[in-house]
Amino acid sequence: MAEIRLKAYYPWWFRFYVVAVHTFAYLCGLEADEEVLQKHARAAKRYREIIPTDEAGQ
Repeated sequence: MAEIRLKAYYPWWFRFYVVAVHTFAYLCGLEADEEVLQKHARAAKRYREIIPTDEAGQ
């Protein structure tokens, strides 16, 4: 039986986006809307296929 393993990750630009949102909110004296950021995180999540090595199968 074939098995596909996926690993979830966020692209580099999404991490930069989150830092920028929090920095801008801090400088303006506002609060970042965490619910909106979580929705954006769900949309930005990517999956990468993991190819197991021969040693992992033993």
